[in-house]
Amino acid sequence: MGVISGTAQAYVLEGKSWPSGTVVVMQLGLGSAGRTLQDGNTSWDDAVLPVAGMWNQTILRAQITTVVNPLVPSVSGDHINSVVFANSIFGQSFGSSTLAVTYYTSSGGTMVESDTLFNRAVTFDSYRGPLQFIPHGAAIPDIRRVFLHEAGHTLGLGHPDTGGQHVTAVMNSIVSDQEVLSPDDIAGGQYLYGAAVVPTPTPTATPTATPTATPTATASATPGTGASHLVNISTRMTVGTGQNVLIGGFIVQGTQSKTLVLRAIGPSLTSAGVTNVLPDPVLELHDATGAIIASNDDWATNNPQASQIQQIGLAPRDSRESALLVTLAPGNYTVVVSGQGGATGNGLVEAYDIDSNSTRLVNISTRGRVGTADEPMIGGLIAQGGPKKVIIRALGPSLGTGSNAITGALADPVLELHDSFGNLLAVNDDWGNSDQVAEILASTIPPVNPLESAIVATLSAGSYTAIVRSVDGTPGVALVEVYDLDP
Repeated sequence: MGVISGTAQAYVLEGKSWPSGTVVVMQLGLGSAGRTLQDGNTSWDDAVLPVAGMWNQTILRAQITTVVNPLVPSVSGDHINSVVFANSIFGQSFGSSTLAVTYYTSSGGTMVESDTLFNRAVTFDSYRGPLQFIPHGAAIPDIRRVFLHEAGHTLGLGHPDTGGQHVTAVMNSIVSDQEVLSPDDIAGGQYLYGAAVVPTPTPTATPTATPTATPTATASATPGTGASHLVNISTRMTVGTGQNVLIGGFIVQGTQSKTLVLRAIGPSLTSAGVTNVLPDPVLELHDATGAIIASNDDWATNNPQASQIQQIGLAPRDSRESALLVTLAPGNYTVVVSGQGGATGNGLVEAYDIDSNSTRLVNISTRGRVGTADEPMIGGLIAQGGPKKVIIRALGPSLGTGSNAITGALADPVLELHDSFGNLLAVNDDWGNSDQVAEILASTIPPVNPLESAIVATLSAGSYTAIVRSVDGTPGVALVEVYDLDP
């Protein structure tokens, strides 16, 4: 691939870039590592997941999404941005010292497709810190920093060192101790796509309980440009029957319709180490009256939207999983995930905002059964444009009261908020004991029951995970929800 140098910049440009507002969906098919890597991961896909966030937090007019998809093909020209191990570069041999290659296609100066091929003959690991070496031998390649480099090629950056520049950069052609984006890398990305707004506020909740696990989000999506808004919710839990099915709710607010991809995932969760998965999830979309307005079982079968969902890059990995592409008028909606034939197991519901108009999701919530200590409710959310002020609530006892009382409501939920790297930002058990009581009350939507939990946070653009579990490991039905507190 040829490169051209910017006229006054140290970074080097490929001469190609994505259109403003593009969401570059990178489908990860690297698979299991077959061992525990130095950073604790057992999956190559999990090891490289943070890379998208590292680029996304610096640039504005394009974003990278990573979706784990073990069935992703390695084909050039299919408009699928695949990330896989390969024996060759679409039939051409890897060089003797080549770790990975990004092979893109373009139309004029516009990127159309970008495939990243890791050399299967190379022994990778995943670790932090300076570059490691085999005793008296070659370097041990860190797959995360290699993918960070290749993602820069996907965005349109070249090699500064081979372009005659002498700078510290991830984008240099030789792997080095540099494992995070340097100022030069960031300058190149921002030259192409503008600078992301990086606010200074951070969540102010003070932890009052000790977390017991780190989230293992399996997939996320990042939207295009636009004002600060919530754009994604994905919740994983044990899907039961009756009142214990997985129920997701969201509110579309604005003057325009909103286009979403909704997915119900089960079998493919096994690639992320999830056991007892829902074998055949069924997806239903209900309007505010409770009427079913769309449904799907097996996304590729008898689904007129199958090709569109595939072209967007959000096709489920397993043919038994379900998906809908919908354009919805402003209002309240509910998504229900159940098992075909009454089957049960761990499932995931996801909603992806795939347009960038002013209409937004102002409330997203999921209700389902929280199991024992190792079966929490794991909710993912993405804020775009930042800063975004939200209140996150974990409800349990109040679900068991009123005219529509739920049997077996979770008695005492604990709520944790994590960033995209798994770092704990805040935790709360019993919102009335929080240092944020005044802020929670000011939101006008504090939890009804004092045993329920809430966190008010101002989120910069990026991915976050909310985990709901029982304070004592007792199972029950709970609800996690996020409210947009901005005007």
